[in-house]
Amino acid sequence: MKPKHVKVIVRTRPTSDFANDILQISQETNSIHIHIPKNSESGFINNQQEDWDFKFDQILHNASQECIFDECGAPILKSLIDGYNGTILAYGQTGAGKTYTMTGTTENYVHRGLIPRMISQLYKEIANKTQMAITVRISYLEIYNEQMVDLLASLNDDENCTGALKVVDENIGPSLVKNLSLQIANTEEEALNLLFEGETNRSIAEHQLNKNSSRSHCIFTIYLESRSRVESSEKVIYSKLNLVDLAGSERLSKTQTSGVSLQEAKYINKSLTFLEQVIIALSDKKREHIPYRQSKLTSVLRDALGGNCNTIMIANIWGVKEHIEETISTLRFGTRMMCVSNTPIINVQYDPMALIKKYEREIKELKHELSMHDALNSKINIQYEPYNDNQKYELRKQIKSYIDNESEEIPIINVRQIKEVFNQFRKLYINLETEMEENSKLIKHNANLNNSQSNGNNENNKQEHENNMNKSNYDKDDGVGDIEGGGFGIGLAPNGKTINKNMKEKNKKKGSAKSSNSNNNNNSNGFDKDKTEENLTSISSSQDDDTLKINNLQDLPLIQKVLNKDNTSSNTGSKANFSPPNRSEEFEIFKRGNGAEMNKILTENKAILKEKKKTAKGFAESVNKIKAQIDELREVINKKKNNRNFDTKVLDEDEFHLMQQMQILKQHYRSKYDSLKNCRVEVEYCLRLVDQCRQKLMQEFEAWYDSLYGSHIAESEGSAAQANVY
Repeated sequence: MKPKHVKVIVRTRPTSDFANDILQISQETNSIHIHIPKNSESGFINNQQEDWDFKFDQILHNASQECIFDECGAPILKSLIDGYNGTILAYGQTGAGKTYTMTGTTENYVHRGLIPRMISQLYKEIANKTQMAITVRISYLEIYNEQMVDLLASLNDDENCTGALKVVDENIGPSLVKNLSLQIANTEEEALNLLFEGETNRSIAEHQLNKNSSRSHCIFTIYLESRSRVESSEKVIYSKLNLVDLAGSERLSKTQTSGVSLQEAKYINKSLTFLEQVIIALSDKKREHIPYRQSKLTSVLRDALGGNCNTIMIANIWGVKEHIEETISTLRFGTRMMCVSNTPIINVQYDPMALIKKYEREIKELKHELSMHDALNSKINIQYEPYNDNQKYELRKQIKSYIDNESEEIPIINVRQIKEVFNQFRKLYINLETEMEENSKLIKHNANLNNSQSNGNNENNKQEHENNMNKSNYDKDDGVGDIEGGGFGIGLAPNGKTINKNMKEKNKKKGSAKSSNSNNNNNSNGFDKDKTEENLTSISSSQDDDTLKINNLQDLPLIQKVLNKDNTSSNTGSKANFSPPNRSEEFEIFKRGNGAEMNKILTENKAILKEKKKTAKGFAESVNKIKAQIDELREVINKKKNNRNFDTKVLDEDEFHLMQQMQILKQHYRSKYDSLKNCRVEVEYCLRLVDQCRQKLMQEFEAWYDSLYGSHIAESEGSAAQANVY
């Protein structure tokens, strides 16, 4: 329901001394005008206010008890049966008729008050609601001198409800009074007995204005718990009705109280002052804090003041000249009360145990229906329960066989099996990923060991090379004879530099080379330097072997010179000719490597966006379809109206059904349109999310690409700029 203000109804106490010259009541406009002429004895300068005007929802002047029930009790009782909370509170000065309005008199049945009439009408309504199972519980609370008293405690047999009464504030819902007894009343007689039991325990005293003055605030509460006998029983509707008889405000100068009565009057006026402060705070829309906890009364009535109740206040006034000041004060309070707004809602809860039983029953029926469907389609051994370890192992074997291409397909049985297949696929993928990471770590470790060993071998080869050079010089000067044709190794050649075919042919013809050298009488230093250098250059560029073999020690200095020259030229050439790889290819590698996690998130967001767009499209189609149906139905209704006689105002049955269909279609249209709007908001959010993920993925790729090829890109750009200059 929409928020609505507290309804205030003014009731006047019937009296023969009504001040008609001061207090003027207009029941047609529901307004009251009060005029108090200035006192001439106060002097010429007198700023006393003379006129007051008040307007309320309704004014009941000299009204009967039955009229009070029809105007105040019946609407609240009807909403109570429907599931809305309600509150009726009587406010006014002492002796204005608050207790008479709420409980009435016990001597005369005609003069019974709101509470007994509400009880009687409640059980009549329950008897008419045959499709509902309604349980009635009653509590009766008294607040005396800021102390809460359970007026039905003498009937309480529950040990859990014994102890001091405390107000407990819940995070969701109204305040509760802990240890307050709730008595079940199955019949009207039981409920009335509870009312009379509480009335006998109330605190009552006598003063000059009232022989039976209430010295406390009393709250008679009726709790309803409704369950359907026809539909599902897990849906429970809770509602309650607070019938509040407030103690009257007193002016001590008029009541002439003393002793205990004086102390009671102080507490009464103090609690009513706190109540007015709460009302003022609620009427101020800018106010954030509401001082409910200042008194027990405002704490208990928290949901009735600015909560979820249908609240009615009956402002009782005593329209005699002696009490005109209290009358003005009561009317002012009623005006402030009208500024308080409540939002009534139906209190629906679901019984968890009943829901569990319902779901278990539905699951059992669905399984039975599914088994019948499988039997009719000749399906056997269908698994619908979660897989055990043996079944998971067999399914994993089928998946491995499918991956190894040993079987063409995995037979699809049902949704349960498909989900388990995906679970096993995920586990296999995770295991494979872990194994690959361990293997890559092992390969890196072995590569580091090989690099350290190769550095040690290079040092050993260098020392061996120096020893061989010394030995060669010694043999050149003093030795005789020919060098062995086997040759020896001089270490590892640079990367990609191995011996070529010309060198191999030279090794094969070393015998003929020796004889030709001896016939020409050439010594060890006599050889063609240019030709040898060309051969060595070709040797250094060959890619057949990993080490160089030489047949003559005199070639060593020249070999070293050529190798150094070739290394320098190859390094400069590789730098000059290097170009960074294609960005698109590197981006694909990055998405499978360092950017795999972000790419996965982007893919998931794209899938969600696609699903949201699909859902929005479905809602849009539904809205358009319903709109077309509404247009068609409107044309049919218009034709019916045109064909109907102008004198005929009664709808026929067909036209009535068409109008009902129109209402249903409009409700469906509103529901679908609201869903479409919400879905469009979700689509916009998903679009922004996908864009953010895409930008972040590109930023990470650019950083990764620059870290790998940034220096080469700078060098290539520098060389290109230098080429442009020259």
